[in-house]
Amino acid sequence: MPITKTAPKPQDSALPGENPDHNPRAKIGGNNPPPEEQIAIDFREAMLEKHPSYEQRIEDLKSASDRAVVDSAEAAGKAADLVRSIRAMMGAINDSHRETKQPFLNATRAVDGLKRQLVSPLDEALSTINRKQTEFLRQEEARREKLRKEEEARARAEALKAEEAERARREAEGQGDMEAMEAVEAAPAPAFVKKEPEPIRSADTGASVSGRKVWESQITDYEVAAIQVLDDDKVREAVEKAVARRVKAGVRSMEGVRIYQSLQAVSR
Repeated sequence: MPITKTAPKPQDSALPGENPDHNPRAKIGGNNPPPEEQIAIDFREAMLEKHPSYEQRIEDLKSASDRAVVDSAEAAGKAADLVRSIRAMMGAINDSHRETKQPFLNATRAVDGLKRQLVSPLDEALSTINRKQTEFLRQEEARREKLRKEEEARARAEALKAEEAERARREAEGQGDMEAMEAVEAAPAPAFVKKEPEPIRSADTGASVSGRKVWESQITDYEVAAIQVLDDDKVREAVEKAVARRVKAGVRSMEGVRIYQSLQAVSR
């Protein structure tokens, strides 16, 4: 009687450096291509479903537009047919793009939502701590400013006292009154040195917090402020778009704007 052995079950071998017990290819879907490759496959399949020879069709339409000569009413009409064909192909591409992207877009929105759920309370926590730190640092700055003014006032008073003592000494010296000169107490003006505050550090981790001066702005007159930033490219772009919107909406007269009609081809 022949001796038989049960063949061992095939196992996916782990790649070098992988943990054999955690082989990602051993799970369901592990053999699927990466998302960036899968989406390219899906897009191509969607295009093939709409136009089996879409690549050649696109090339033909591009070549036809290069060869087109519009020098008569009949030629202009044929060019309109070409425009319609080009738009139809663009519509097919846009539809395929939307159909292919939508599942990935939905998945992205879902994971973005999960991320926001986790990050939102942390952002709020950071804002809360930053607000409390800023309030404390501003209080500390006000306290230091008060002490600075008090120190400066004390220094000025001592300087004045020293100046008066020196004047009294000179007067006594001029009169030859040695006893009065010796009685005058020397009172040199103290040097006042402003010190920057040291960063506040955590005794546990060494994390530090310090204040810094930042320039901020608040617009009090939009018309005046706008005039002063018109040399900014972004502002000019915004103005041009705002003017274009108004002209499109029907405005036909604006100071500083030339509004006119121009002829453009429209194929339907």
